[in-house]
Amino acid sequence: MDPQGNRSSGRARKNLLGSVAVPLVAAAMLLAGLVFLAQPVQQEDFGWFAYAPLATEAVLPQGLMFMGASAWAGSALIGVGLLVLAFWSGYRTGRQARDRSGDSR
Repeated sequence: MDPQGNRSSGRARKNLLGSVAVPLVAAAMLLAGLVFLAQPVQQEDFGWFAYAPLATEAVLPQGLMFMGASAWAGSALIGVGLLVLAFWSGYRTGRQARDRSGDSR
C-alpha cells in the first residue's frame, strides 16, 4: 500500500472542502440573512401624553421603526457570511500565490 496515495487523497478531499463547502456555507448564511430581513415588520402602536419636550431633550421623529429580532438575526448572518467569504477569498489567494512560488510547506 502506497502511503503517498493516501496523503494525496486526503489533500484532495481537504482542497475540495476548502474550495466548495466553505463558500457554500457562507452563501447559505447570506441567503438566510436576506430571508430574515425580508420578513414583514410587525408594527406596534404606542403613545403617551406629556408636556412639550424641553429643548435639551431628544425628539423622536414620527414613523420610527425599531428593528425586531429577525432583522437583527438577518443582519448578523449577513455580516458573518461576508466575513467568512472575505477570509476564504484571502486564504485561497494566499495559497495560490504560495503554490506558484514553489514553497511546499
